[in-house]
Amino acid sequence: MTGTIIQRLARVWPIACLTAAGVCGAAHASNFEIAPVVLELSSSRTAGVVKIVNNDNHDVSLQLRAFEWNQSDSKDDLQPTQNLIISPPVFSLAPGASQVIRIVSKQLSGPNEIAFRMLIDEIPSAAEGATINFKFRISMPVFIAANATPKIQLDYTLHAGKPAKLIVRNTGNRRSRLLDLAFTLPNGKKIVAPAGGNPYTLAGVTRQYLIDTDTPLAAGSKVKMTATGDSGPIDTELTVAP
Repeated sequence: MTGTIIQRLARVWPIACLTAAGVCGAAHASNFEIAPVVLELSSSRTAGVVKIVNNDNHDVSLQLRAFEWNQSDSKDDLQPTQNLIISPPVFSLAPGASQVIRIVSKQLSGPNEIAFRMLIDEIPSAAEGATINFKFRISMPVFIAANATPKIQLDYTLHAGKPAKLIVRNTGNRRSRLLDLAFTLPNGKKIVAPAGGNPYTLAGVTRQYLIDTDTPLAAGSKVKMTATGDSGPIDTELTVAP
């Protein structure tokens, strides 16, 4: 179970009861901060630190694990790995206390950026019962930079049909994101793609987004696409492919 994945642009991440099972049950809501929210390493910087602060009024116990992060069929695939060393992997925090986590990469850099995720689970106390596996889960990106100049390159193809299919190909060597994705149809109607989920397209990966419209898009028609990417606003016109 990969749990809920959340990304924000802030350097400090306030947390309030994110759940792995979608429910909080009788567990206390937790409130703590993580900084940074994305960790970037490289061949010259193989270690980094993440600080977690407990801003709540009760103790929290956390478990941290590392996973290789790939994308296949437009879905995230997380596999346990020993190539990212996390220390300490399990600890408790009293109210107001903080913990510095050291993360060391054993993974060699390659032509493309390499992606990991660090899962942070709050472990319920024995008094809270065994019905909740984890009170919440946070999935934090960790990237190993490519051993070449960073390049972001996204290519788009919009296919006809209902739903229409937007194919996004990342031919660069670095991950990229699409936020606030929206389309203006030939009839002037604007469609905003559903928010949520994972906005990343990893290096060398092709993703598919389904765009629901009232009527099927016709091949050859023109659709305006807007979004916010890592390099700034995206504003382009796409010719609908068969």
